[in-house]
Amino acid sequence: MSEQEKFLKSLGKNIDKIRKKQGLSFQEMSLRCDIEKSNLVKLTSQGTNITVSSLYKIAKGLEVPVFELLKF
Repeated sequence: MSEQEKFLKSLGKNIDKIRKKQGLSFQEMSLRCDIEKSNLVKLTSQGTNITVSSLYKIAKGLEVPVFELLKF
């Protein structure tokens, strides 16, 4: 596994941890972040690549600073 793949998996796991801590379902998170539920599931489970715009939407939807998503 490449360093980039490891990074993306860690990012996805951290986002999922924050989602669970807030007691949100993927559906609720999808609505808050204005991102398709299937894309969020792929991000958190498979570590798919993400745009900066999506990272921003997720941070806003979870009401955390962007850097919090990157703390892992």
